[in-house]
Amino acid sequence: MGSLIAFAVLLVFISLITVANCGTTDTIELAPTENHHVTELNSNQPYVAGFHVNTPDLNTITRGAIATAVTVSFPSTNTSYFPQSSWLGAGMFVQAQDSRYLHIDYGFYTTLVLDSAGNLFIDIGLHQTREERAPLHMPTEELVYAYSWQLSGIDKETPITLYAKWDSEGWVHYSIYVSGANITLKSINVASLPDCENIIRSFYAGNVINNPFPYGCFVQYFQFGVVSSEPIANPHWFVNLKNPMFLKEAEWRLVETAWSIQGDISYMDGSWMWGGTSYPDVSAQYYKNPLENPWEIIFFYNGQTLRPGTILWQSENAGGTSTIANSQTFSPNSLVIFSNYVLCSLTWILSTLKRIHVHTKEKTQ
Repeated sequence: MGSLIAFAVLLVFISLITVANCGTTDTIELAPTENHHVTELNSNQPYVAGFHVNTPDLNTITRGAIATAVTVSFPSTNTSYFPQSSWLGAGMFVQAQDSRYLHIDYGFYTTLVLDSAGNLFIDIGLHQTREERAPLHMPTEELVYAYSWQLSGIDKETPITLYAKWDSEGWVHYSIYVSGANITLKSINVASLPDCENIIRSFYAGNVINNPFPYGCFVQYFQFGVVSSEPIANPHWFVNLKNPMFLKEAEWRLVETAWSIQGDISYMDGSWMWGGTSYPDVSAQYYKNPLENPWEIIFFYNGQTLRPGTILWQSENAGGTSTIANSQTFSPNSLVIFSNYVLCSLTWILSTLKRIHVHTKEKTQ
């Protein structure tokens, strides 16, 4: 046992030395912690994000993405203005599916988190979800795992790239890239976990319309944005997200078209949403508004709420290497899509209330 402990300590020491020799001025340390910052589903956590758009009708899926990545930082952020014990997270939120059961899905989150004390964390986690199935099966979900590490030796304004990558054996490998250093976080054999043996060994990107009118919703498989434990309603924080991308057929592909979404419609499948609540009074800077770089978003609090369906950046030829369109132009097609979503939701609510009313009336007779 003593030799095993000594070997583990040696591995940690070697890891720290490797980080220090890869271009960082100070040693970056990662300390595992039980202080988790779980991105919840269908909760009261405020959430706002961008999402990968394959085609403007939001009904084209990209299968077989074996990895995703995004770069995150917190520039010009003063955590002394955060509510006590609150936290602000930013990162990527992606979906995988089950090869056997259509109603079972998997939601993976990978986030960089800043808490009210100014501490930095990396958080990873997996939700297994079960969609609603008529007439009796209500939607359910469970948190399969959650892991957290506290980061030290690095400033909150330093960009950190978050990675999650599948292998063919069913393992997901988490790592970060910061200040010239690649740092492995953890590898998890997801396919060996209870009730996860049928998971497809890849992530999904793109979009799909789940169920026909009037009960449908738009599912966005690859999202990248901001979530917090509660609304942080002050202008002293900024979140910068850059270069969301996915790995498919041995090629890293930048998200060429991205629109915005709020947490009250941020569906990862037909029943479950990341966060669950819109982020009021939070807006964003994006390409040509006024940023000059595509593939970048800066979220911040300014009293104006970012409209869902805003084009953050857009390729003229989706799926190919091309120029980026002016993102201030909000296409009529996308307006129709989100208007249809609102109409679908309203119709569903009204029909549900009608059924409840009829059922209650029958019971009282």
